[in-house]
Amino acid sequence: MHFVFVQKDPIPNLATMCLSAVLKADGHTTHVLIDPAERDMLKALRRQQPDVLCLSATTGQHVWQLALARQVKARWSTTVVMGGPHPTFYPRVLEENDCLDYICVGEGEDCLVELARALRDGTDPSGIPNLGWRDDDGTPIYNPLRVLEQEPEQWPFPDRSVYDHYDFVRKRRTVSVMSARGCPYKCTFCFNVTMQEMYRGKGKYVRQKPVASMIEEIKEIQANYPWVRQIGFADDIFVLNYRKWGKEFLTRYAAEIGLPFSCLLRPDLVTKEVVQSLKEANCKLIKVGLESGVEELRVGVLKKGRLDNEGMRIAGRLIKEAGIKLYTFNIVGIPGETVDMAFQTADLNIAMGSDHAWASICQPYPGTTLESWSIENGYLGADGGDKDFQYSYFIDTPLKLDRKEELCNFQKLLPVLVTFPWLRPVVRQAIKLPPNVGFELIFKAHYAAGLVRTGQIDLRDMARLIPLTTNYWTNRGGTLDPGTM
Repeated sequence: MHFVFVQKDPIPNLATMCLSAVLKADGHTTHVLIDPAERDMLKALRRQQPDVLCLSATTGQHVWQLALARQVKARWSTTVVMGGPHPTFYPRVLEENDCLDYICVGEGEDCLVELARALRDGTDPSGIPNLGWRDDDGTPIYNPLRVLEQEPEQWPFPDRSVYDHYDFVRKRRTVSVMSARGCPYKCTFCFNVTMQEMYRGKGKYVRQKPVASMIEEIKEIQANYPWVRQIGFADDIFVLNYRKWGKEFLTRYAAEIGLPFSCLLRPDLVTKEVVQSLKEANCKLIKVGLESGVEELRVGVLKKGRLDNEGMRIAGRLIKEAGIKLYTFNIVGIPGETVDMAFQTADLNIAMGSDHAWASICQPYPGTTLESWSIENGYLGADGGDKDFQYSYFIDTPLKLDRKEELCNFQKLLPVLVTFPWLRPVVRQAIKLPPNVGFELIFKAHYAAGLVRTGQIDLRDMARLIPLTTNYWTNRGGTLDPGTM
């Protein structure tokens, strides 16, 4: 069986690599097509002649993927499978779209392999856990979830070679890896809370790869791609278990790998000892979720830990004193947020010493606690906001907010304000203007420059990506997600 994965962004996807690896191990062939790198996606698909078209969908990106699936179904009899966060938290996507034959809910490795075997052998796939399918009458059926794989190292290493036909990916000098799956925290805007509930009683949700396995995986990357100069750990929270895993891993990484790296860390897990260990292992950048400078929004609405603003400032100071760059994630347009509150978020970024403040517009994604909370409190219609989601969290939000246009404008100017605090009075007046392309271009140019300035991507890689980022600059679907850089 030949499986073809399609995606909009020119950034390699770890989920695709993981799925490709297990499919190849089971005797199938795989290929990836990246939309902006292809002159004509339909012609590229025709050349590949996939038995199965695989869509890994996040909410927003699913719009483009469904449109492509409809075109494919109008031409060929290809089986179409959608997995990823969107069908996981909005399984009705199957009953609403005849172009989908199956959906995969939750973790997809074993589900996709079992489906591949059933399609290859002509057997009945209806009993496969995690699978959404249709009976003979066309009625959607959603199978229960399987028990979580407790030892993810049992799966083969992610298949990076599936992207090798694209030079701009194969020659990247920064690569992403993931040492653990799952997050134990309950931030209302994040999918992990819902996933924890979905998998309750089906095994430990947070699973860490053994130190030896993770070191071996990175060594394999170095052997196959000797030009790699930096590692990006894409774990939701890196060194979550510092005492039992992090200390040993960082010691071995420093001795056996030594490449500069970036990672994501919660502010309330930042201690002098942890930061020093990261520094000694050659960590160059730490990303933290600041989210809001208003404690009642950050802690009360988003449930982003219990750390007060003084604790956040201390965390930032510890990182900067160690000589590590700080990248902060922020959300503008949180339910109940005023324009003055949004400016407090900029102030906290400045106080923490953020080298780059990334900002998104608040999105109550389907299935998240924030979606249900927003409905209950009148910020979202009773049917949720799935129909109103745009391609990008840079554009708009389905939330009902006071002075919404000003907040959307501020989201685009917040990063610039953090870099140049003296622009505050200018920003105060500018956000009163109608939303415009100029603000979007300022935001995106500053964001792209920030990726280079903070070392997440070097100039060579950026030069290769620029010709493929038309969608990013024109709001037609590109995101350049910093969580995967």
